[in-house]
Amino acid sequence: MKKQKVIFLLWSLFLAFGASAQEKSVIPKSIGEPAPPLYISKWLKGDSIAEFKKGQVYVVEFWATWCLPCIAGMPHLSDLARKYKKDVTVIGVSIFERGTTMPVIEKFVADKGDKMDYHVAAEKGKMMAEHWMTAYAERGIPFSFVVDREGRIAWCGPPKNLDQVLAQVVKGNWDIQLAAKKRKEYQRLAPIDGNNVVNTLNPYMGNPGRPAAALKKIDSMLTVEPGLKYFPKMGHFTFYSLTKTDQKKAVEFAREWFAANDYPGYSTVTDAVYKKEGLIPELYVLAAECYQAQLDNYPWSMNFPETYKNMAALYEKAGDKVKAKEMLKKAQEAPIVNKH
Repeated sequence: MKKQKVIFLLWSLFLAFGASAQEKSVIPKSIGEPAPPLYISKWLKGDSIAEFKKGQVYVVEFWATWCLPCIAGMPHLSDLARKYKKDVTVIGVSIFERGTTMPVIEKFVADKGDKMDYHVAAEKGKMMAEHWMTAYAERGIPFSFVVDREGRIAWCGPPKNLDQVLAQVVKGNWDIQLAAKKRKEYQRLAPIDGNNVVNTLNPYMGNPGRPAAALKKIDSMLTVEPGLKYFPKMGHFTFYSLTKTDQKKAVEFAREWFAANDYPGYSTVTDAVYKKEGLIPELYVLAAECYQAQLDNYPWSMNFPETYKNMAALYEKAGDKVKAKEMLKKAQEAPIVNKH
């Protein structure tokens, strides 16, 4: 009991320090607030939009010509725009361009044709990035905002979640208060996961490291902040530690972690498992599935032949010679560079 009180006291001191540091920075905007204005220098596709009209739902998605994940998601965003064309106006806004001139951006949009089948614009100066992304404490693209029929930010997050969100916003059963609560909790916990979790658990890592002690430390941290369980860094350290203490639990945890996370840590699993010998078959199969998930979700960053060879080696270790042979065949047939 005494030990738990000490842990709680130390954790509270950390949170107090973090809160003090955050007070000096601008408090991020939250779900439910009125949508910022549109700061557009030029409309590149579709009619110009001066403001958000009540009664209409809007998607504002940020992209750039250099952003391969943005480009990969454009066809699906076009599908959503067509599916909800009566109720939803989709706007793609170019931001964070790296010295790209307007003619180059215009040509990019023109060349995409039906793959960008929605309104497209370029921001005015850096004002969209500043009043939208920075104001909501976000930096990475692609990133989407949904503006509801009342002109409020109903949701913001990775585009892969748009399908579920739009269906509810359009039907009018989206719980904006719950979304705001979840967003605030995420904003509170994300810095803890990115800073304190890493600094606290790094000393326990290594080969062999101290995995049992790491899991005890993780349990004590989750006693204070249970919401951290499936955050990226906490999940990373938890999985690594479990692979060295309870491999079946490692597989179970990974599947729970992926289901709960917007950015599943597939590479954590492949990095932890690929070169290891003597693991249970389930771990090798999981790692092979994680390689496949990376091919499916992040094809622009993957070497397809090499990845299929890695998958073949994993299935071989798992005792599945049929799948191993299948992956080697795919490795021979796959292009060295995946083009979109």
